[in-house]
Amino acid sequence: MKSALLKHSIDKPLAMVTHGKGIFLYDDQGRDYIDGSSGAMTANIGHGVTEIAAEQAERVAFAFRMQFTNGPAEELAARIANLAPGDLNSVFFVNSGSEASECAIRVALQYWKEQGRPEKVKVLGRKISYHGMTMGALSLSGHTGRRVDYGPLLHPFPVAPPAYAYRFSIDGNNTEAYAAAAAQAFEDAIIEQGVESVAAVIAEPIVGAAGGVLVPPPGYFKRLREICDRLDILLILDEVITGLGRTGAWFAASDEGIDPDIILTGKGTSAGYTPMAAVIIREKIVDAMRAGSGYATLGHTFSANPLSAAVCLAVLDYVERENLLENTRVRGEELRQGLEALSQRYRHMVDVRGRGLLWGFEFVLDRSTKKAPPSQRSASAVFVQECFDEGLIVYPAGIAPLNNAIIVSPPLIITRDEVQELLRRLDKALAKMELAMNAWTETEAEIHLA
Repeated sequence: MKSALLKHSIDKPLAMVTHGKGIFLYDDQGRDYIDGSSGAMTANIGHGVTEIAAEQAERVAFAFRMQFTNGPAEELAARIANLAPGDLNSVFFVNSGSEASECAIRVALQYWKEQGRPEKVKVLGRKISYHGMTMGALSLSGHTGRRVDYGPLLHPFPVAPPAYAYRFSIDGNNTEAYAAAAAQAFEDAIIEQGVESVAAVIAEPIVGAAGGVLVPPPGYFKRLREICDRLDILLILDEVITGLGRTGAWFAASDEGIDPDIILTGKGTSAGYTPMAAVIIREKIVDAMRAGSGYATLGHTFSANPLSAAVCLAVLDYVERENLLENTRVRGEELRQGLEALSQRYRHMVDVRGRGLLWGFEFVLDRSTKKAPPSQRSASAVFVQECFDEGLIVYPAGIAPLNNAIIVSPPLIITRDEVQELLRRLDKALAKMELAMNAWTETEAEIHLA
């Protein structure tokens, strides 16, 4: 029968998932799949954790935020604020990472309006970035593949070059020199836009879908923090992927040693057990709102609903009780070693990069030239299918024709043996991918000779 459910690839048949347990998902044919990407870097505590907040629905599932507060939301906000760096002490809850990005725009603009500087209205991002699919969030995003259909409706906010050493570091530059150059390029973009009009800049600590786990050089974000302070601009960190455990720390901001002005979280906030995201805000911003209008005019019907808040509290309890941050660091090192060993064996797999349990790599036709596969042949999409056939789920990333990347980000509960099984299945898919890439390379050579 024709499905009434509209899917991303409208006519492509999909396996029917029936249940999940731990790092595994199962379909109606009895096949198991290692969830090697945590869905979309979301299922941090794995599948089938039955204790997640079942009793809250029996008390009260919904209360509108302008009529009531509630215990679970108050406790969740306090716990997240306590985990956040510096004085990011206020939390506003939304439904998704895209909504968190939209909310951050509004917070930044309201802050400067309350400060008597309404001309500061631009929120600048980077040319390789992704902050969500709503119109404001997509305006912040340097993801050409997702912007193309909405061009005239979007603001041209992604203006700064990325921190992407594999593609853009100048030969001979050490990491410190590249960090300085990449941060300076961001400052140059701000100045070109007009400092007086810029309310904030936004960046992912580790670029996810747009780049395939692009890790900044050490010192890059400290320089960006200094630039924002010097130019009187807010710094927003989009931690929708990295936040609440994915890197082995509660926040990647702590990995970078900085206190941003606003942090966005999403996926790890609920680990997929309910739609929930958060905007975490520094004290000075909320003080300006309090001293000015006295309102945080941010909207959202389901913000801080008690059922979702209780779910997120249970997720935090689970992460802490099972010591998943430590597990993430240990298993992440094992995964890194395994991926780097595979990269040595397969000549088209390059630039293994990541932190904690968030890892990526990309495919090239030739290591010496770093040439990406032709855009009409999405290496990422082909490899995702090869992995799926081997019972492994990975996530396609990157922006053709610049790069074809893959994200490997299993649930934070993964064990040592499960890491090895993931790598075994990945190895089998890479062996098939190597043959396909060799054929593409030969075709490219023939076209060049012709």
